[in-house]
Amino acid sequence: MRDFELSLRLISQTAALLLLSDSFLRACLLLLRAAIPKRATAGSNTASEAVSGVASDASGGCVILIAARDEAGTIGPTVTALKESLVEWPGSSLWVAADRCSDRTAIEAIAAGAKVAERPDENSNEGKCAVIAWWLSRYESEWRSRDAVLILDADSRLMKGSLLALRKSMTAGGDDLAALQSFVAPDAGEGAGRLAGWSEVLMQRIDDEARRRLGWSVPLRGTGMAFRGDALARLAPRLRTLAEDLELDVLLASERKRVEFVPEAVVLDPKPRRASGASRQRARWFQGQLQVLRGYRREIAAALLKGGLGAWFLLPLLLMRPKILFIGSRSLLLFISIWIPSLFWIAMAGLGMDAVYYLWGAAMVDNPRRYLFDLLTAPRYAAMWLYGFGIAIIRRERRGERIWLRSGR
Repeated sequence: MRDFELSLRLISQTAALLLLSDSFLRACLLLLRAAIPKRATAGSNTASEAVSGVASDASGGCVILIAARDEAGTIGPTVTALKESLVEWPGSSLWVAADRCSDRTAIEAIAAGAKVAERPDENSNEGKCAVIAWWLSRYESEWRSRDAVLILDADSRLMKGSLLALRKSMTAGGDDLAALQSFVAPDAGEGAGRLAGWSEVLMQRIDDEARRRLGWSVPLRGTGMAFRGDALARLAPRLRTLAEDLELDVLLASERKRVEFVPEAVVLDPKPRRASGASRQRARWFQGQLQVLRGYRREIAAALLKGGLGAWFLLPLLLMRPKILFIGSRSLLLFISIWIPSLFWIAMAGLGMDAVYYLWGAAMVDNPRRYLFDLLTAPRYAAMWLYGFGIAIIRRERRGERIWLRSGR
């Protein structure tokens, strides 16, 4: 009996320390961001240069690529808005890859001024990455001579000067640079969506900014990603999970290729208006996360063995998500510490670091008062994640819906 109790204590303490590692890594990034001065970037003064339209370096342009499925009513205004940005990267073009659409997506995109590639019904591969890989192989001449391929969603918007900032950073990038990641600014009106948005803002303004100052790679975020064309063409056909951004993070880290954060480039990213839509998004991410953990164990190990501190401050934080469930687990440890007192201080240390991170975050957001008020709704946010987890476990999607999961906008 005594051996069983010792084993239980050892297992519980090991699990508690694993739960603590998430808070510890984020606290380190917070301290590093505060200690390391902001560095000058290739995208400095982009707004004034964008206004004047002055081009100071030769450029082959970029391809803005949107993979869309049944986005009529959304794609037209998006294309119209994006066309105004093309002048910031001379020689650029705008493409919409319409994936077996049953509505007027292709017609609207053409009318708004985009080039359109319609993917036929007989193609068996499904999902956003499959569409991108299909376009890259079918229209190779369109991107081979370009500096980059910028991936956006059907409802994305670029802030003025963003394309110029990406252009300058891509031009200045070294041989290890595979992609750039724009700052993704969440656009949410509902409480649950806003709280999710605040979390994304903090991860970029604290975690990603610290990585950028240290020259480390940052995570990809699904939209606002500008790839070197050859890197994307090589990786896109390999992608097979629901979390293509996490999948790309693992593959690039295993190859010691860098993703650079460009905070001067801002992509507006509308969030689902309803909590049910947000839960379905999280269900998709849960499923993809589990797929990456199962299918890329070798690549994850290679990245951690060869990637240095940058990889250790990237992949564990991406794989140990969502953070709200880790916070809940640490709260549960406080209850368990009634029987295992040694867990009390481990739980308190994790929760204390979490509190500092989120309270310090009030200085990093544009509306601190709204942010602090929304923090009070964290239990609702946790419930949304739990609901999404339930969907991920028990829901079986119809063919074609599994990857093109609707957001409930």
